[in-house]
Amino acid sequence: MDPSLSERDRRILGAVVEEFVQTAEPVGSRYLARKHSLGVSPATVRNAMSDLEELGYLTQPHTSAGRKPTDRGYRYYVDCLMSPELPSPGERRRLRRTLGSAEAADLEALLGSTSRLLSSAARQVGVVAAPRFEASVFRHIDFVFLREGRVLVVLVSQSGVVHHRPVTAPEIGSQAELDRMANYLNGLLEGLPLLEVKERIVAEMASEVALYDSLLRRALELGSQAVGGEGAEADVYLSDPASLFDQPEFSSAARMKAIFEAFEKKGRLLGLLDRASEAAGLHLLIGEENPLADLRECTLVTAPYRRQGRVLGTVGIIGPTRMDYPRVAGLVEYTARVLGEVLDSQ
Repeated sequence: MDPSLSERDRRILGAVVEEFVQTAEPVGSRYLARKHSLGVSPATVRNAMSDLEELGYLTQPHTSAGRKPTDRGYRYYVDCLMSPELPSPGERRRLRRTLGSAEAADLEALLGSTSRLLSSAARQVGVVAAPRFEASVFRHIDFVFLREGRVLVVLVSQSGVVHHRPVTAPEIGSQAELDRMANYLNGLLEGLPLLEVKERIVAEMASEVALYDSLLRRALELGSQAVGGEGAEADVYLSDPASLFDQPEFSSAARMKAIFEAFEKKGRLLGLLDRASEAAGLHLLIGEENPLADLRECTLVTAPYRRQGRVLGTVGIIGPTRMDYPRVAGLVEYTARVLGEVLDSQ
């Protein structure tokens, strides 16, 4: 907390933030003093707002206009003045009913539903990052015979992510043979972190048993192809980017074009969400804090979701810096918690 801010200054800054969020119009001292019962004259409020401007918390668009928060002002508000608000009882019931009725085994559908619920509740952009496949734990593998010489590998992680990869297998003659191979690999690899699976397969391929058992050797070769190469990139689920059109900040076509281009670059957005997932809980990037230049007029609010205590990914909301921070923060935190409970229950 900035020690240079008095209790009165903090109350005035909080009032400016809350008024500007509601109206999208610069806030005047006379209006603020009257509406918020600050117990001081409009002149005193005006002087305090001028001091807050000099400190970088407020800005005045025009000489005759009121003032609005800067990114630094929003940051102070979030860190020192705000407490997340629990969603309304109706919103909580809707979240639990919708996510609770989804099949956690169908992770793609569950995460897509989560992003849509966030977007609908906040009327901003809901975003969910799926778990990175290579960071998960091996659950099982299946092989599907496609045609002579080609096999589809279906690799499933403990987090529910499914990875499909067609591979070349010239020595495979039947589905029954593939099933025996899959059973062997499932017994060998169950519970291993996927980052260790390839190392285990390489070690087994060097063993005497594999050297003299044709079926085991070919099973290990297929398994090596399945986990070889580049790791599968996680998906990012975005819902209702067009909702930003309703915000006056983004009425400019050029601004909206830049933001939509940022959403299309999912790899960069995923990197941002990955870094956010390292936070223990709620995490906010406000305006200029955002490393993605196209999103520097936005705020990203995220929280990690977990399965059995382990972080799998992040849920969040992207909106203008002029957002209802207590409501959005509470909604994101609650949704992350409910999503984790759904995953734990399956």
